[in-house]
Amino acid sequence: MQGHISLSKTEKQYQFFYLILMLLVALIFLGIIFLKDFQSPFSDEDVISIQKLDDKAKFDQKQKYSFKIMDSTYNQIRHLTNKMPEAFVETKITYGINDLVNYYNTGETTVLDIRKDAYPQIALFYKMYFDDKKTIATVTEDTEKFKKQFEDCSIGFREKRNQLFQRNNELKARTQ
Repeated sequence: MQGHISLSKTEKQYQFFYLILMLLVALIFLGIIFLKDFQSPFSDEDVISIQKLDDKAKFDQKQKYSFKIMDSTYNQIRHLTNKMPEAFVETKITYGINDLVNYYNTGETTVLDIRKDAYPQIALFYKMYFDDKKTIATVTEDTEKFKKQFEDCSIGFREKRNQLFQRNNELKARTQ
């Protein structure tokens, strides 16, 4: 039988360091073998940054032209009064709202900037504002119509009351 071999404390420390060193060498060697053809995601970082800047520049360039549509549509809606808008004005405002919704969806340049998602929301706000203006015009028109009907009815009521008063006076005059 063989006897049990024991190591001294320093030999155990050297053995531990040797195993750690061999593990590191094996990791480095295997890393070089498996990762030599691996493309780093950080190598394309400059290209991606340049593409993002180009997209932002495209968006800014296209946004300059969209301001004209936004401002003209808003001003058309804002200048509506309490009267119902003319058909051509209503159509022009509707076209302006639709142009805002589809502004970045059409055209030869596609913009990937997330800021373009705000334009349909702006168009929905304009549509809501336009609908509110039309509702105000309808309510005002109805109120004026009801006032006129009330005045006509009051005049008719006064005439009927006067006729009844005269008839009652004539009946009293006959009975006396």
